[in-house]
Amino acid sequence: MLPYAALIYDAQGVAWVYTSPAPLTFQRAEVVVDRIVDDLVWITDGPPPGTRVVTVGSTQVYGAELNIAGGH
Repeated sequence: MLPYAALIYDAQGVAWVYTSPAPLTFQRAEVVVDRIVDDLVWITDGPPPGTRVVTVGSTQVYGAELNIAGGH
C-alpha cells in the first residue's frame, strides 16, 4: 500500500513511484496498481513494504530525470 501522492504515470500509462534509498538519491520503480481507494494505492508489484517513497515533489523529480524544464 502506498500514498496516492507517490504515484506517477509516464506517457505510456505505466505507473511508477520514486524510492529514496539514500538522502537526496531517487530511483524510479515501476508499480502495478491493483486499486486506488481515497488517498491509498494498493499494488501487486513494486518496491517491498517499508521502502521509502517520495510523496512530495515526485513530478518534479520525474521532470528532472527526463530533463524537462518548465518555463514561463
